[in-house]
Amino acid sequence: MELDAFDHRILTALQRDADISNTLLADAIGLSASACLRRVARLKKLGVIRRVVAVIDPAKVNRALTAVVTVEFARHGSGYRQQFVGKVRSEAAITQCYVVTGEVSCVVILHVHDMEEYLSLADRLFDQDENVQAFHTYIVMQTVKQETSIPLEAPNRAGD
Repeated sequence: MELDAFDHRILTALQRDADISNTLLADAIGLSASACLRRVARLKKLGVIRRVVAVIDPAKVNRALTAVVTVEFARHGSGYRQQFVGKVRSEAAITQCYVVTGEVSCVVILHVHDMEEYLSLADRLFDQDENVQAFHTYIVMQTVKQETSIPLEAPNRAGD
């Protein structure tokens, strides 16, 4: 799948403000409203745009304690990994989870109300899992950068 210059402009604009109207988006990128709407629908169908969401400040919704947790598995087989991933998906407080290479098996980012809620989650997810060999928790003191946008490379051709 090759994205052209118009696709890149659409994606860049939507990453800045996904709430923009189709008319304003079309004007901003130099397309008709109908052509812009078709392109956005195509980008969604292709999975380039996975979903459109609102980015919420955790502190303003009583989730001010953010933690980054690294997890080390005792066994690394697919079945063990999928079992852990299934539990992670059921935990609403976990907003991101990455299975990674290197010294740790997994990195989890979560937002909870307080330390009591974190300890309860850690007990359920880490302490009670026999395949979790170790986990290390890092409490976020300050968020320096938290972006959701993906940098886009310029396409090779000019666009339609």
